[in-house]
Parts: sequence; C-alpha cells; structure tokens
Amino acid sequence: MRFIRIFSLIAIMIALGHTGGSLAAQEANPPGAYQQSCSDISVKKGTLYAKCQDDKGKGHSTKLAGYEKCGTEIVNKKGNLACANNGNANAASVAPSQPAGSYTETCKDIRMRGNTLHAICKSLDGREAATSLHDANRCSEGVVNLNGILNCEVSDVLPPGSYISTCKDVHMKGTTLYASCNNGKDRWLSAELHEAHKCTGDIANQNGALRCTPIRTMERR
Repeated sequence: MRFIRIFSLIAIMIALGHTGGSLAAQEANPPGAYQQSCSDISVKKGTLYAKCQDDKGKGHSTKLAGYEKCGTEIVNKKGNLACANNGNANAASVAPSQPAGSYTETCKDIRMRGNTLHAICKSLDGREAATSLHDANRCSEGVVNLNGILNCEVSDVLPPGSYISTCKDVHMKGTTLYASCNNGKDRWLSAELHEAHKCTGDIANQNGALRCTPIRTMERR
C-alpha cells in the first residue's frame, strides 16, 4: 500500500514537471488592462512593444522599457504603454511615459524629463538634430515631427507656411497663431500672429517673430 502511494506521488510530480515546462515555454505577455486596446504585443530584452489605440481609435506604435519594474499593472494611456499610477512608492519612481504620435517613426533616443519630451529627429533633408517639446504630455492628439522639430499634432488647423520648419509648440487660439520660434542664434522666442487665417502669403519666422509675407514681397525674392 505504501509502495502504491509513493508511486502515485512520483507520477504526480512528473506530470506537474511536464506541465510547468510547457507553461514556461509558452510564457505569456505581461498582464494588464493594456491588452484590451493594444495588439502586436511582444517582449524583447526587457522592453514591451505593442500597437495601442488612443482615445480616438488611432493606432500608435509604442514601447515600455523596464516594464518588469512597474509597481502596478500596465495600461494604455492615450495610445502609449505606461505603468498605472496607484500612488505607491514603486509607481512614483517610474519615469514619465513618452507621449504617442507619429514622431516615433522618424525620431530616436526618445526620453521624457519631467513633462518635456527630448529626442533626436530627422528633418526633410535627412539630417538629424536634438529637439525638445515642453508640456508634451498635454498634446491631446499626440506628437509629430515637423521637419526635425517636435510639435503637438493638430489636425487641419495650423495655417501653412515656412515658419513650421523653425518653430515649435505651435498652436492656434481662435484666429491667433502662437509658437516658440528660433531667432537664428539658437534662442527660442515666444511669437504670435493675430488673424493668421487671413494671411494669403507665407507665414514666416523672421528672427524669432511670426510675420505674414505678402505674395508680392515673395515674388521679388
């Protein structure tokens, strides 16, 4: 009788060993609410990759480095993988997650410092340069790379013009165009242009200031 019990116990242990090996071979993606709105989920060298939908259903390629250090579950925040913040010490130590947006396709070395987004982005001619965007977490529609400069993505609202290549933090309030423009000496100056929608020429950055250049003036050049 005792021999039968020992034999049965050995058989159970062998069965459990095979099951455990099978489970280890089929290791699942880390759990979390993100799986409900993300697809193409994979893990490579401690980094979690996925394609997640934002609040408008638009998909964004996103990643979360060191996901195993999340003190809370992993969630999808506006198309971006992030550790859920439940107020504990572990969650507080997690760095701010990078905002979603198409800029990830043409930028590298992406990182957040506080609410400022830093990256090295390609311009239209293929050159790479460091750029940053303050309050990037407030970009409701994500972040976009405009000719090597990070900007909040705004759908069909910003008036066209050459200023886009040397200005950032571009946004409209009513009919006034606001931006932070480079003055040519690597200084970013606050600029604005009232009734920008009435400009029939080119909206240009002139030494850090926004100006509407009439068509006649452009032809003389």
